[in-house]
Amino acid sequence: MSTQQSSIQSESVGVSRSRGPADVDSTSASAPHVAVLIVTWNRERMVSNVLDALSRQEYPLERLDVVVIDNASTDGTTEFLIKRWRPERVVANDTDRAHEPAFEVERPANGTPNAGGFGSLTLIRNAHNHGGCGGFNTGFAYVAEHLDRAASPEFVWLVDDDIDLPTDALAELTRVAATDERIGLVGSRTKHIDQRQVTIESTIYFNPDAGVMNDHPEPGHRLFESHEAWVREVGGPKGEHELSGTREVDVVSACSMLARWSAVRDVGFWDKRFFIYCDDADWCLRFAQAGHKVVINLDAVVYHTPWHHKLTPARLYYAQRNSIWMVQKIMPAGRVKRSVGKLLNAILLSSINAAMHRRMFHAELMRRAALDVVTDTGGKLKDDGGPTPEPIDEALKRLADGRSRTRIIQLCRAGHFLPWAAAMRARAAEIGLAIEWIEAVPNTISEEPTAEDRTRRIVYSGRLRSRLRRQVEFVFRPPRAAVVFDQFNDFPLIRGRYNLHVDGRDLGSARVERDGLVVRTLFLARWVWAWVRCVAFSARVRPFRGKDRYG
Repeated sequence: MSTQQSSIQSESVGVSRSRGPADVDSTSASAPHVAVLIVTWNRERMVSNVLDALSRQEYPLERLDVVVIDNASTDGTTEFLIKRWRPERVVANDTDRAHEPAFEVERPANGTPNAGGFGSLTLIRNAHNHGGCGGFNTGFAYVAEHLDRAASPEFVWLVDDDIDLPTDALAELTRVAATDERIGLVGSRTKHIDQRQVTIESTIYFNPDAGVMNDHPEPGHRLFESHEAWVREVGGPKGEHELSGTREVDVVSACSMLARWSAVRDVGFWDKRFFIYCDDADWCLRFAQAGHKVVINLDAVVYHTPWHHKLTPARLYYAQRNSIWMVQKIMPAGRVKRSVGKLLNAILLSSINAAMHRRMFHAELMRRAALDVVTDTGGKLKDDGGPTPEPIDEALKRLADGRSRTRIIQLCRAGHFLPWAAAMRARAAEIGLAIEWIEAVPNTISEEPTAEDRTRRIVYSGRLRSRLRRQVEFVFRPPRAAVVFDQFNDFPLIRGRYNLHVDGRDLGSARVERDGLVVRTLFLARWVWAWVRCVAFSARVRPFRGKDRYG
């Protein structure tokens, strides 16, 4: 590490040393006692791989108490883990509220060591899926009620069930935590699990005005100057840059997060309302509010799938809802009304935008997100409001409905949608459907149709006038359906009875959704009611303070 980089990091955190051999003696009984929490759901092979990576850590394994929380898996995860890893204890947790655990030991320790060589291995079987938030809260409660009484851990390490870990991951995390007792949380630098030379996440800062997290702090942030100087030195927080040392940040990811247990007792557990998304970020901000430092050790690496590869409308609902609750906690009374009102307005605008662009169930989810903030409705969505997925063949047959000719327009907002659209047309021809296909593409897409592809193409620009003019013909002769890929579309088709939603991760299935004037009118009535509730809430909102350790 250069002298300049070292000085920058010293200014930010007070911790700066270049990477070297792990400071933990593999035979030392003085190594910190760590409770490891892993939440899983229907990922028996993945979570087993994580346990395997834990068993290879360059750290005294006898100092690890590993707790796997199975969120009511239906794929045999519990049985597989019992057979493969021989946990000393299997604990049932028959409760529908993660913040009210009901632990009952099904199989107590019988003296047989677990297969990983850990100090202990406990498997908790949740009777219900409590999400990542409730799963980790289950783990915290178990540590507090059982491990804390026997031999209080110095740290608790949160680990996702779909990661891979280098052998020095834990040693690096505990090394940095030991340098300063004011450090409450230490996070890992995330690299792409399939492109392991690429950093996909390192420094994370929260912008409360926009309710979003960014790689760089906003101007005026207390760490802005030191971060900008560091970026000039190393080249950037992502990509293939050489990154080392420690940085103070706002947020670290729970895919690999080490928490000082004494600070956890001070701050509390995760907000019981969240279910998934933003729960770890909220925890980090609460740690900072309580006076504990949040840092990332750039030498502590974890391999993970990029978060946006998992994004769905339902997950976006959680992110939008929970981000406002985060803001409500950290904003002072003088600013919280304006900030919450601004964010609620942004969600409602995105909702109405989705409704005008053939994404009705997405629009409804965003409306519900805003309304659920106002009514303090947390936890898991009962459903995402969308139609049930069905095989693409069946969906196309249903839309064709035995007609001699059916018009379907494919809304290809991005270039990579074009081959998906072509594959859909080819499949319709294979099963003998007579469909008149139309492609709508923006003028930013340069790919030209092949000579063999005679599909009619409509090209529009980003101006609203252009998009409206290109669909005049559909007012008088509307298509029967519009195809929307990955909930991404900016062509405001006015008429058309159905929407066909296709997820790029599963091109063999689709969701058929009703649309049209009646559907949109009813939605607009619900949207106006939500807007009224949000305006009233924004006028009286106050900073949120949790009443117990769960939030």
